[in-house]
Amino acid sequence: MERRFRYCPAMPEEIVIRPAVPAEAEVLLAVMRAAFAEYRGVLRPESSVFVETAAVIAAKLAGGGGFLAIERARPVGCIIAERIDDHGYLGRLAVDPGVRRRGLARRLMLAGEGYVRDLGLPSVQVQVRIALTGNIALFQSLGYRETARKCHPGFAEPTTLVMEKSLE
Repeated sequence: MERRFRYCPAMPEEIVIRPAVPAEAEVLLAVMRAAFAEYRGVLRPESSVFVETAAVIAAKLAGGGGFLAIERARPVGCIIAERIDDHGYLGRLAVDPGVRRRGLARRLMLAGEGYVRDLGLPSVQVQVRIALTGNIALFQSLGYRETARKCHPGFAEPTTLVMEKSLE
């Protein structure tokens, strides 16, 4: 019988969310790049996922907190949860375009939040491009609130929102 991790909710569509291991860094990177492909040449500056390396992903996974979503043996989503100072950080949320609108992003976020909560941290942050209004709406629906705006180097106007959620 498959072991369910308490912060990896089951999905009715038979998509299983499970912890990822460093040896799966290339798999997560491929999922991320597939999910972000529609933004290539659209977001300014370009998403750093296209210059990210498997070594960087593996290092983050070595600390725990990475999750991979699998549908019929095919990787279809991922997220990385990590501790940064006194709070958690969720990054690289990615869902394959073919399985969107089925609640997977929400469930990946909840898995990441569960990991951060288990670390005993009081809050969790995400960063999202201002242009990605659908992602902002998702985070707001999960209880995240804007706490800051940041500019990428070379940009005069903010390009990114920092959003935070209390876990207490």
